Amino acid sequence: MNFNLFLNMNLIIDCGNTNLKYFVFKDNILLFKNRFRWEDEWESTIKKNFPEIKNILLSDVTGNYNKVDLEKNFSDKNIYEVKALNLPFKSNYNYKDLGDDRIGLIAAAIDKYPEENCLVIDAGSCLTFDLVLSKSVHEGGLISPGLLIRYKSLNQFTSSLPLIDFEDKKMGIGKDTKNSIQNGILEGFIFEINGQIEKFKRKRPNLKVILTGGDAKYLYKRIKNGIFAEQEFLASGLNNLLKCNNL
Repeated sequence: MNFNLFLNMNLIIDCGNTNLKYFVFKDNILLFKNRFRWEDEWESTIKKNFPEIKNILLSDVTGNYNKVDLEKNFSDKNIYEVKALNLPFKSNYNYKDLGDDRIGLIAAAIDKYPEENCLVIDAGSCLTFDLVLSKSVHEGGLISPGLLIRYKSLNQFTSSLPLIDFEDKKMGIGKDTKNSIQNGILEGFIFEINGQIEKFKRKRPNLKVILTGGDAKYLYKRIKNGIFAEQEFLASGLNNLLKCNNL
């Protein structure tokens, strides 16, 4: 008997501020992932390659997409939005303000580390910190500008500083404007993260720190505190939301 027939295949669609991505899971196993553009014919590729998909979960932090858009092309699938599901945790945060991405990250922390206090740091378009306590309680969090926003704001709100691209280089004292911006923003970003980790750990010394997000790859070697770098942490948490709702 093929027991894989009894495993759910889910499509997770993550509409972030910077990229649109989709992930295909069979139970808890990530089978495929890709970036896409909404206007492209990405749906036909998914239907052709993964006809067994049963559930689709849409996570959208932009407010530009909804399940109606998906129902046109996936009429035979069960389609859900994040906030329409029952959450597997209690939150002391204003629920209406809690973004789909942060809900997914909190769900991932609870799934992977259910008996531990966790600080989930997401280094994406924004830099977010979420404190997740054992026994499935989300205490709250912090939101700060991400790396790209810092580069753009320095250019937009000054008359002479250029917009430069991030380069993953050794930090030090800048010898020209470009290097001064590069090093100043990155060092400030890292000091902020280290400072927040130290602050949270004063109350909870055994706090597990999880670093994820698109810019995490530039940071984890530079963070002095012990951290756990997690790949596709958000996608796994969104997939876990379906599991917690028996879907």
